[in-house]
Amino acid sequence: MSTSSRSRSEVSSRPAGAAPLGRSSPVEASADRQLSRWGGVAALAGVGLMLGAFVVVGVLGLPDASDVETLTDFADIEAGRIAEHFLYLGALMLLALHVLVLHRLLKEADPAASLFGAAVAEVGFVVMAASSMLHVSTSPLADLYTAPDASSADREAIEYAWHGAQSVFDTMLTTGVLLVPIGIVLLGIAMRSAAEFGPRLGLAALTLGAVGVVGAVTAIVDPGSAFTAASVLAIVVFHAITGWRTLRLGKGSPPGR
Repeated sequence: MSTSSRSRSEVSSRPAGAAPLGRSSPVEASADRQLSRWGGVAALAGVGLMLGAFVVVGVLGLPDASDVETLTDFADIEAGRIAEHFLYLGALMLLALHVLVLHRLLKEADPAASLFGAAVAEVGFVVMAASSMLHVSTSPLADLYTAPDASSADREAIEYAWHGAQSVFDTMLTTGVLLVPIGIVLLGIAMRSAAEFGPRLGLAALTLGAVGVVGAVTAIVDPGSAFTAASVLAIVVFHAITGWRTLRLGKGSPPGR
């Protein structure tokens, strides 16, 4: 039997759904399945950590990060803020890792969309991560604010300084939640061409990405609005549904089962 005939025979005998995402080498197939499992676990764990951050905020009744109570009552909420920020940062790291896995799985179907989408989303996650540790800038200002010898004029100046620092973090967050959904839109385009993800999941990704972009643009036009939360929610939902699919691909489950 010729080499080409043997290759065709091996492809035709491979079980449905166990296809190594477009790769013919058994070693590469095993590596892709392992990568898919790790990526799926990272995505779902990241979603869990993000939800954990929301739970911490809700249970402890933490004020909005831009509320001045974050400064004036920092001593009472410091532990909760630190827990929230570490959960948030951990979630961003895990979701960023999942994006890299998605690029690996989608690059055979659409190299351009998968590469550009992953690159834009990764930049967005980096910017969001840079804005995650708000308490680092708040803590020294809160110490100055609550110092016994601080006058009312000192406290007013400290509030202005805190608002200035907060605006920098808000700018980075808004930039990140704009870039990540743009990356999701591009990844959704790639998913529509990938049999392992399919047009329906690709359409869901496009929709979530569009919602995220609209939410971020609205927050940019009206900085006082809460539409940033819509972008974050779209990012979380995207990774929840695609993370589950990625995990199932890693286990060799056919799409749709």
